[in-house]
Amino acid sequence: MGAPALVRVVVCGAVDDGKSTLLGRLLLETASITSDELEAARRASAQSAATLGAEGVDVSLLVDGLESEREQGITIDVAHRQLRLGSGTRVLLADSPGHEQYTRNMAVASSTADIAILVVDAVRGVRQQTLRHAAVCRLMGVSRIIVAVNKLDAVADPAAVFERLRDELVAGLTPAHATAGSELAPTAIDVIAVSGLRGDNVTASSALLPVGTRATLLGAIEDAATEVGSRAAETGQARLTVQLVLRSDTRRRYAGRVTGGRFAVGDEIAVWPSASTARIVSILAPDTATEARENQSVSIELDRELDIGRGDIITHAAGFAELPTSRAHLAEIVWMAAEPLASANSYLLVCGPLTVPARVDDVRFVLDLDSGQQLQGRPLEANDIARVEITADRVIALDPYARNRDTGGFLLVDRATGATVAAGMSIHPLRRESDVVRHTFSVDRLAREKLNGVRGAVIWLTGLPGSGKSTIADELERSLHARGIRSFVLDGDTVRQTLSEDLGFSPADRAENVRRVARTSQLMLDAGLIVIVSLVSPFRVDRDLAKEMFAASDFFEVFVDTPLDVCISRDPKGLYAKAGEQSGSQMTGAGQVYEEPLTPAIRLDGARPVQESVEQLLTVIADRRLS
Repeated sequence: MGAPALVRVVVCGAVDDGKSTLLGRLLLETASITSDELEAARRASAQSAATLGAEGVDVSLLVDGLESEREQGITIDVAHRQLRLGSGTRVLLADSPGHEQYTRNMAVASSTADIAILVVDAVRGVRQQTLRHAAVCRLMGVSRIIVAVNKLDAVADPAAVFERLRDELVAGLTPAHATAGSELAPTAIDVIAVSGLRGDNVTASSALLPVGTRATLLGAIEDAATEVGSRAAETGQARLTVQLVLRSDTRRRYAGRVTGGRFAVGDEIAVWPSASTARIVSILAPDTATEARENQSVSIELDRELDIGRGDIITHAAGFAELPTSRAHLAEIVWMAAEPLASANSYLLVCGPLTVPARVDDVRFVLDLDSGQQLQGRPLEANDIARVEITADRVIALDPYARNRDTGGFLLVDRATGATVAAGMSIHPLRRESDVVRHTFSVDRLAREKLNGVRGAVIWLTGLPGSGKSTIADELERSLHARGIRSFVLDGDTVRQTLSEDLGFSPADRAENVRRVARTSQLMLDAGLIVIVSLVSPFRVDRDLAKEMFAASDFFEVFVDTPLDVCISRDPKGLYAKAGEQSGSQMTGAGQVYEEPLTPAIRLDGARPVQESVEQLLTVIADRRLS
């Protein structure tokens, strides 16, 4: 099979290695630049101090489009350009930033790339960012890397330098690739000697430079494009992730993009997660068609009505059992956030139309880009590449990324800010999670609630230290006990001495403390109890996460609204006085902020008599009595 109609190429490497110059030279010599663009670059070149090529133009300006890029002489954003090969194949080139702080931009560019051009400065040699970009390309499924040893015109002995760098690259890139994930397809590496400034070995071979594994950069791209076409013919399991349900008066159509494989009219399909089956009776792509192929956006109609929603996956019925489903998945991630990973944090895992809360349970290792070793016990920081275990709040289907980028790649998004903190590539599901199946016991929650005479509930008391939470919780439990209603108080101090004795008071530890209390409350709720939680829980996002673990009718966020000056005057445990004597205190209300609930289910006036607050809560519980 020949080259495909479109090939995506990411151009990467460390800063100042000459990526933009090399790419500009390639575009210029393949006549992929308009005369207007060339004239604009020539005018800009006259005002710059850059070294000009034989054409009297700084060819890097043909790519760097942002004013700040031209001023600083660096690439900040990803610049896209097109060229056509002799075969008629259209190549989309993505010039990615070299600075470490812009690694996220490079990762995004490589996530859709078929080929990578990794530029190395012959003067500076192989740098850590060179290895990082190679590892990211590997993780993102780029199976062909063309290493362009650039600026050989600036060294005294090009042949000796090229030979040394070629050996160093083979030794340096192979460990990074091998440890980045053996589950990924092997990566082929070509090493070419070039000069982006002069144009040597870019589109035509030059006797001034040594010969690499390919004569020219353009020739290497053409060969790699043909290989991409051959791989594209090897279709995998068919997937259609539903993005939209189209309804009319008499029928429904399910719209999405086909990722891997193909569907045809008459095919028997199965839908995940419901496992419902049906047959395809029509396909629109966008006109009526008999089949839907990979990467086509289509809508299909089935022979019977099924309950299918956004994020559900349609596959062939015969391959339904092969869907890799689990709550927990092993994955590689590129950490993009400036702040280190906090294992207690909950993120949103986004894969196409699927969005589900998830957390990173364990960092198995961080990849050392210099040695290729797997470092354990090291915090995950900005631009690190690591293998991790990720657990979602429910069972999800993620294909191995090496098999399907669309259904195997995902993003982790900060729930509070909406910022993307990591790009992830699934390796395989962790069966330990999938194989854990709850036993159905004869005595269930309803039976326990009937014995208690009231439907269970979680009464979550939040407020400043000294607001009166524990006092209200104590009096409420005493009143319930007098009425013969079983309950239990999870008080913050007691939890800190038992369930959370290993935690401190940083925001991350506070989040984990709230999560543990919420999980414990779930078990107690299942026991049919009235669970009374007395916990400062200062951050809204933590309380919201706790609330999401329960049915809306079972969880009551109760804000004990007591003015700070009243809390300080009470100071029953001497915490405010102690905090005033310390600098950098982590106490809520004295050193750390308290975020009041915006719409609590119940608001109690903590300055009023305790019994008034208890009566309010007893009224809510009384409404839950079973007849």
